[in-house]
Amino acid sequence: MTDDDAELVALIDNELEESSRAALLARLATDERLRQRYEELRQTGAPLAAAFDALLEQAPLARLCAMLPVNESLRQPSRRFAGFALRDLAAGFVIGVLVAGAAAWAASTFGLLGGKEGWRSAVAEYTDLYTNETFGHRNPDAAMQVAQLDAVRAKVGGNLTPDTIALPALRFAAAFMLSYQGSPLGVIAYVDPSGAPVLLCVLASRAPDAPIRSERRGDLALASWSDDGRSYLVIGRMLEESAVSLAQVLKPRV
Repeated sequence: MTDDDAELVALIDNELEESSRAALLARLATDERLRQRYEELRQTGAPLAAAFDALLEQAPLARLCAMLPVNESLRQPSRRFAGFALRDLAAGFVIGVLVAGAAAWAASTFGLLGGKEGWRSAVAEYTDLYTNETFGHRNPDAAMQVAQLDAVRAKVGGNLTPDTIALPALRFAAAFMLSYQGSPLGVIAYVDPSGAPVLLCVLASRAPDAPIRSERRGDLALASWSDDGRSYLVIGRMLEESAVSLAQVLKPRV
């Protein structure tokens, strides 16, 4: 495992100090290779983690605990990011059996997070890591905005220009590429006057057209829709109605 991998795993496990976390998130915003590696590590653990949590909720814990050797106890999973730490997978025979069972159960029940439908969950997970410091210092000039948006448009399509993606009371901070299950995922990051991040994400999904729908996931508001073979998502820490309003501004433009 490289030093970068160690840091990325610590980020996924929510074990980085705040200063190291902020520095790594800033690198992720600009380093495509590092983002790809982060996604590889995150996708390795997240499906098992979600299934593990769900299985634990249904498992007969008293009977399972009785199966453990004397003086051993069933470790409680952390629910902060991915259900349990990636480095805690080998927690003993009983835990290993639970993980294997959870993986099979998740694969059969959810198809490992629902294929293309799971992309909103993936975006919500990494958006939850962003702070006001992640993009707050970024203020690219007009030429850089055009260059970044052109690079994203070349991968996901759509009508992405400084004018079409402009939003009231939000400042453009960055545009960059990620990948979700082999499909290009473009991210356009904004900041509000306080520096809080708001994202417009575009997935080349080949999904059928769908109207705007909204939801809440913790303190994040999401508004999503599909058009012309692409899926769109507006996400940030805001009122759900505000996310819908931003989506309504963007939908006819992009």
